Amino acid sequence: MAARPRGAAAAALALLAALLLAATAPARGAAAAAGGGGSNCLSVLSEFYKFNAKEAAPFTGENMVYFLHIPRTAGRTFHSCLLRLGTPGRRRCPKAYDHLRIDFDVPSCFMLSSHDDFSVVERLPANTAVVSQLRDPIDRFLSAYEFAIEVAARQLRRARGYTKPRNRVVTDDVWPWSYLIPYFVNDIKPRMAKAKAEPLVAPGVWSEQRADDGRLYYWNKFQNTSKWSLSAEERKHLVPNLDPYNNRLFMPLAEFIKQPIATELLHNGEFMQVLGLTNYSHWDKAAELRGCLLADKAIADELLDFALRRIERFAHVGATDKLFESVESAAASLGMPLDGPAYGAGEASAANVERTRTLTWAEAMAAGEPQQHAGGGAAASAADDDAYGEGSSAGGAAGDAPDVHQLAGAARRLRADVSAKQLRWNDAIQSSADQAQLRELRGELNAARAELSDAQAQLVSARSEEARQRELMLRPPDKDKTLELSLGAEFHRCATRAQARNKGRKKSSLLNLRLNDYRQVYFSKEDRAAIPPALIEELKAMNALDVRLHRRALELLEKRRADSAAAGKLQKLPPAASSKAKGKANP
Repeated sequence: MAARPRGAAAAALALLAALLLAATAPARGAAAAAGGGGSNCLSVLSEFYKFNAKEAAPFTGENMVYFLHIPRTAGRTFHSCLLRLGTPGRRRCPKAYDHLRIDFDVPSCFMLSSHDDFSVVERLPANTAVVSQLRDPIDRFLSAYEFAIEVAARQLRRARGYTKPRNRVVTDDVWPWSYLIPYFVNDIKPRMAKAKAEPLVAPGVWSEQRADDGRLYYWNKFQNTSKWSLSAEERKHLVPNLDPYNNRLFMPLAEFIKQPIATELLHNGEFMQVLGLTNYSHWDKAAELRGCLLADKAIADELLDFALRRIERFAHVGATDKLFESVESAAASLGMPLDGPAYGAGEASAANVERTRTLTWAEAMAAGEPQQHAGGGAAASAADDDAYGEGSSAGGAAGDAPDVHQLAGAARRLRADVSAKQLRWNDAIQSSADQAQLRELRGELNAARAELSDAQAQLVSARSEEARQRELMLRPPDKDKTLELSLGAEFHRCATRAQARNKGRKKSSLLNLRLNDYRQVYFSKEDRAAIPPALIEELKAMNALDVRLHRRALELLEKRRADSAAAGKLQKLPPAASSKAKGKANP
């Protein structure tokens, strides 16, 4: 997991580097006095301070704002539903979650968001302001574990011969999911194959299921019957629920937290990202220093102090556990009135895009980003979701036609597969096959039909997108288009749509993780609360640096809110629109 090469530092920053070295000399001396890490680690630590000559600048209203997006902190909601909607389209930078797309010498955009760590700031303009969101480390780790499993489960249903669309960013293109999702796919596949080979469920077995509103109901797959309650006799045949954090379908949580990949990507991940020391860093010595601080407490303590001071310079630092308060504080700090306008589609001109790759649709037409698909809203992500969608637009090679052709070919293959399975099913019926064989064939037929339905939906969406983008090429860009509601109201609408979208996707994905008795995996608040306390304490110890950083973020959030309120700048979010009451639905 090699670090990415950094850009050349400007010569004018040499003086700032010297000043920073002088300011931090006492701390480095403390690590040296403790004998921390040996001479090599101290040498790398010194190089770290030299590299970090540039810190976050105050927000002026005219300088670039970089959103340091830490995964699983509701960053997609925070960016898509606040920062993006509060920024006119012509001032937004191109999407950068798979790779950066701006010309760093002459940037023409002012709102940039990516999963890069802080080391990218060295490549940004000298007066770049930084904003970020942190989260309780235990919740963040559990959320990352759950999300990686969810996306891995979704990939189990990919059609045979699936090829990633070349003009889309899929979730596993984005760090750290580019590591975690393949890891869990490889873990889940043999486990699922073993589970599917087990004997089929007995006819009388009932299993617990969860309705959309979270209520439990009971289902008998053999009878194709569901009930809100069971009789005493039926309860004798109720199989116990699967523990989502300890079952045989994927690696249990207690095992995963000890894996090297968890240390590399998740443990103290907020701390590493704030320092710029992830395995996605632009600094070529990040891996060395990461090893030093993991092995030496003196160096870790010194760098923790550095990280705590660094976030104090951010124009905004908030917390997922206080998301609405964070939105209000960020809006005040960045001059985005919550009762002011929210802006529609668009992003910075193609003039600021790197020319080392083929232009995207958005760049070629210089009209900005097309509108989201119907139902996607302004944000195609959940509140607390880093899903980029197995089809979210991020720009790729020009022209969607090859991808439409790929999807059409996949649909044809799946249609032939459904026909073949239908014939097998018909033959089995006519030959009076036993019930076990019929159930197996019926399951295969249903799965094939579901894959065909998904492929057809993707094809229709791709053709619609192609037609829309061709239409957009023929008309000038619509810049600074405002939306119907105020920024605060649009935030609520955007976040609600995103949450509903991702809730449905999560439920559909986890359907792929179930046993032959049709017990399946859920991740709920109740499930988290049931995790053994000893395991939670172990996680806290493993993420002690993140615990300290998150605590400081909460303190800074309260202070910034108080300062903004005293200055008359803090606005409250408007009440969210209440949804209509729903009657009790059938399970």
